Amino acid sequence: MCEPDFVRADGVFSGGGIKGLAFAGGLQAAAEAGYDEWVKLAGTSAGAITAMALAVGYSAQGLREQLDDFDFAKIADYGPLGELEIPANLLHHGATKGKALHAWIEKLLADAPQPARTFGDLEADKLRVVGADLAHSRMVVFPGDVELYIDEHGKQLAPDDFPIADAVRISAGYPYFFPPLSLIDGHTKKPGVLVDGGVTSAFPVFLFDKPQPEHPTWGFRLFGGKTPEQPSYTAIDGPLWPIDMLKAIVDTSMNALDKLEMVAFAPRTISIPTGDVPTLDFELSAAQKKELYDSGYDTAKAFFDRKPDGRNTFGATPAA
Repeated sequence: MCEPDFVRADGVFSGGGIKGLAFAGGLQAAAEAGYDEWVKLAGTSAGAITAMALAVGYSAQGLREQLDDFDFAKIADYGPLGELEIPANLLHHGATKGKALHAWIEKLLADAPQPARTFGDLEADKLRVVGADLAHSRMVVFPGDVELYIDEHGKQLAPDDFPIADAVRISAGYPYFFPPLSLIDGHTKKPGVLVDGGVTSAFPVFLFDKPQPEHPTWGFRLFGGKTPEQPSYTAIDGPLWPIDMLKAIVDTSMNALDKLEMVAFAPRTISIPTGDVPTLDFELSAAQKKELYDSGYDTAKAFFDRKPDGRNTFGATPAA
């Protein structure tokens, strides 16, 4: 196998809920192409979990093992009464409690090859996590935007002290399903409503762009369906159509494959089809998990086999 020109790269990962299992396959193909050192990492939603895992030392194989070993059905922590408890949880703006997801993220960090708790435990600018503050109508990129918020004593929050797990939990907090987290805005003094970053930027591949890149940024992008011409389908009908439509709005914001976006980002984007797997289906069969992994692997292998040059939004390619 020929070695690529660059073995160091930045990595950016899109949202996609449970479909993020496909990232493990994509990363395995990237490793086989020689990309085994990720300099800077960023992600939204499921992509934030993937970026976080790489930032604390998990390899492609290590990530796959973590995903295979975890029972994702536990994430849907409706409560002791199961789905009958949904109305009570909705008073807290989520169908589930969200605690199981938070606990799993914390465990990934604690059990990592390079354990970390706060952003200050990582190399400087190693990881960026995208969230959305609905109350203040803005995208929030952790850890830098932590400075927009204050603690209960009115003191500005410090990015280095902010827990990685909180940022990733916010980014993966699919609205209506997981309750939002809250931070007090330093200007309005009102609580923010912090949710899934896919609401504002599902694929922030531009985050590391600069006029003279030292290495490429590879973006891993999930989209529903088999191909752009064969999309997945969501029924929006019946007496619960408002709920169907709300879910579809969020799902589309995270999974739509924007043709204009892909023209701009195609030279460094691995666009992974995820078929008809629902974003919030946490009880995937072994066959569905394999399908997602294989799709990620096959798509990324074909991408790197084409010897992409990694041209960024400045029209610049990394110097050899």
